[in-house]
Amino acid sequence: MSDCMGVRAANESERREAPAGLPGRGGFTLIELLVVIAIIALLVGLLLPALAHAREAGRATVCLANQKSLATAFVMYADDNDDGIVSAWTDRRDHDHSWADWPMLPDGGYMSTYALQQAKDTESHKRGIRNGRLFPYLENVEAYHCPSDVRWRGRGVAGAIAFRTYSMPNWVSGDEKWEAYIGGHTVTRRMSAVQFPTSKFVFVEESDPRGVNMDSWVMHLDQEKWIDPLTVWHKDTSTIGYADGHAEIHAWQDRRTITMSRGQKFDVPCPESPDWAYLAGAWMNTKRN
Repeated sequence: MSDCMGVRAANESERREAPAGLPGRGGFTLIELLVVIAIIALLVGLLLPALAHAREAGRATVCLANQKSLATAFVMYADDNDDGIVSAWTDRRDHDHSWADWPMLPDGGYMSTYALQQAKDTESHKRGIRNGRLFPYLENVEAYHCPSDVRWRGRGVAGAIAFRTYSMPNWVSGDEKWEAYIGGHTVTRRMSAVQFPTSKFVFVEESDPRGVNMDSWVMHLDQEKWIDPLTVWHKDTSTIGYADGHAEIHAWQDRRTITMSRGQKFDVPCPESPDWAYLAGAWMNTKRN
C-alpha cells in the first residue's frame, strides 16, 4: 500500500513540474491578452470599411437593376399603346396616363400634403404606385425603391416618410406649363418622336423631403440652374434610366451637385457645371439637342 502511494505521489509531482526547457501550462498573461485584443481591433477597423463598401456596392447594383426594369417597362408601355408614352406627372387627377400615381387612401382618395407629412407608414405610397400606368409592366413595388433610400423610416432631410425613389423628367409627356417655364419647347408624347433614345434619360433618383417625389423632375434649360435636386447615395454616383430601355451608373463631376443633392436644396445656380450640361443635353426638345 505504501509503495502505491509513493508511486502516485511521484506521478503528481511530475505533472506539477514542467520538464526543463518547456513553457508552463498556465493561461495568457495580461500583456498577451492586450496584444490579441489590439490585433482584433486592428482587423475589425480594416474590415469594416471594406464591408460597408461591399454593402453599398450591392445596393447600387439593386438600384441599377430597378432602373433597368423601369426603363424596359417604359418601352413596353409605348409598344402596347400605339406609340404613346406614360406621363412623368405623378397625379392621375391631372394626367390619366401618369406612370405612378399620387399616394392614395384605402378608399381610393388622394392624401393631402399635410397627411403625407404626418404619415406613419408607406402603404399610401405603394397604393399610388400600383395605380400608375406603368405598374402592369412592372408589378414589383420594391422595384420603385432604392435600398439606400431610408425615407421609409422617416429619415429624410425633413423627416417625412416616403417610399418611391425614382422620378421622370418633365419632357416625358409631363406638364406643358412647367416645360415652358423651365425653357423647354414642348413635352414629348410619342416614342417615335424621341430622337437618340440611347442618350435621353427617362428616370432619375430623387429624394424630395416633402413626403413624396412631387410630380415630374425639372431643371432650368435656359439658364445654368437646378430646380429639383438629385439624389447621390452611391458614393458620388446615381443611377439613370434611358428611353431605349437601358440604365447606367453615372458619376457626378461637380462637387456642387453632390452638396446640393445631399442637402436636398432647391433652385441652386450651377454656372459651368458639367453635370447640368449632361442632363440638359439628355433632355428632349431643347436648343442643346
